[in-house]
Amino acid sequence: MQPITAYGIRFAPLVTDKAKAWALANMDYLNSPMTLFGSSIKTEKSDNTGKAETYIMYLQPAGKVAAITLCAGAVASGCEGPCLISSGMLGMSTGQRAATKRTLLMLMRPEWFTTQLLTEVDKAERRALRTGVPALFRLNGTSDVDFSRVIEQRPDSDFYDYTKVLSRVRKNMLSNYHLTFSGSMYSQQSRNALRKAVIRGHNVAVAFNTKGLQSDDIQVPDSLVSFDETDLRPLDIAGTIGALTRKGSSKAERAVEGIDSFFVTSANVHVFNDIIARV
Repeated sequence: MQPITAYGIRFAPLVTDKAKAWALANMDYLNSPMTLFGSSIKTEKSDNTGKAETYIMYLQPAGKVAAITLCAGAVASGCEGPCLISSGMLGMSTGQRAATKRTLLMLMRPEWFTTQLLTEVDKAERRALRTGVPALFRLNGTSDVDFSRVIEQRPDSDFYDYTKVLSRVRKNMLSNYHLTFSGSMYSQQSRNALRKAVIRGHNVAVAFNTKGLQSDDIQVPDSLVSFDETDLRPLDIAGTIGALTRKGSSKAERAVEGIDSFFVTSANVHVFNDIIARV
């Protein structure tokens, strides 16, 4: 890769000023080798099933690094604040630094980024041949970018994502790309999109405002599939509605959620139940 210079950083049109300042202060790290795929506890649980070995890429979401948002549905869905990027290991400095670096590389060295991404996919597929455990790739661990042009270059590899952009689910024509619509209760627009996804029989994921603690004022109903157990979304049957619990939150944070929330809460669960009734 051609080294990224201070001049290139200062005049990078797709990078925010705050991200440019970070890049200038971390040029050695920015120009050091790195892999684009990482892992997470949930995908490792998937690996333990022996059904697939999952590879996941984490970028900085929305406008944290990119001058043009990498999450087109973030405003309508109200998900920037509670984004997964702030929870668990991703919320720690090493995870944040790596996600920032990947995002800068994607924006400033797009050709290298695509080549590196495909190289890592190929390496994972060679491992799959040796182990007999198929590889599965998720390019949007914490972003919502249309990577169709990358995915179509590897038609024999299997990819999946969650997206808050309903049109991406509806228009997806790639047989090796499985999309689950990520629903939100935050706005009338997001609730309408969730209703359309349910009516059309798309696979849907929703997050509940609970960590599963008995003291929480809402729990995930048994009628919904738990998406916390495994991240192997391509194995879900068509029309599956699955639930996730809230990650990286305190009881005080969960207590302030009301009707207009990204999460299903005790204040809006009656609306959610009406939406998923498929009437």
